Amino acid sequence: MSRIVQLFLGGDRIRKRNWKVGELAKRTGITVRTLHHYDQIGLFSPSENTEAGHRLYTEADVAKLHQIMTLKQLGFSLEDIKLTMNESGHSLREMMDIQLAQLNDQIEFLTELRSRIEGIDKLFLSGEHVSSERLMMAILLMRMTESRHFKAPQSEEMKKWFSLVKENELEELQAEGARLLSEFRRLYEKGMAPHEDEVRILAKIWSEKMSSWVHINEEFIHSAEQYYAEYPDDALSYGMDRELYNFIKQAVDVITTDA
Repeated sequence: MSRIVQLFLGGDRIRKRNWKVGELAKRTGITVRTLHHYDQIGLFSPSENTEAGHRLYTEADVAKLHQIMTLKQLGFSLEDIKLTMNESGHSLREMMDIQLAQLNDQIEFLTELRSRIEGIDKLFLSGEHVSSERLMMAILLMRMTESRHFKAPQSEEMKKWFSLVKENELEELQAEGARLLSEFRRLYEKGMAPHEDEVRILAKIWSEKMSSWVHINEEFIHSAEQYYAEYPDDALSYGMDRELYNFIKQAVDVITTDA
């Protein structure tokens, strides 16, 4: 019997290798009801039986129970523990590595969330007016930077821009963006082609405004397209549907080719 299991079940004075459910419950502090439940769901069952029909837990069973309780404390659900132990063949070390990776992801997310909340809190403490528009923009940026579509440098650039832009600048940019979208919509519904002069002039202004926000390149455009394909309502909230986006993109491609 291993030294850990000896100490776990009473020390050197107890040399037995098999335990009934009540004995194991007493030694471990786990209730008989819990052990029966683990047995019923196929997670943890006694390995041996006596001639009288009594079911007995072995030293190997105790080691398995220790593994189960360790994983449970790390946050694994009973279903995940059962799946991992019975089907995946992962060792205890591998399962702990998985859980540690998950915990690190949670820590990173919470650290980032704290940073964002601190940024908004600083605005309140400075006495600066924090508009509902800014808060809604903060929510949108949270969604965007947490999505799988934007890479870390892209997310960092967006967050840096948002932390530096003043309230009046944000309002001006939003108003200008809404005006440009309205103009694009008018030209699109008028039936004008992306290569026509009026559309090209508007596309140039649009590109300059967008570039003043973040560094626009093919990689960023691809990330944004993937994001808005998954969350089309985010674009619709600003009046940008798929048809209008394609029209603007074609117009921007025209002026890019001209350049």
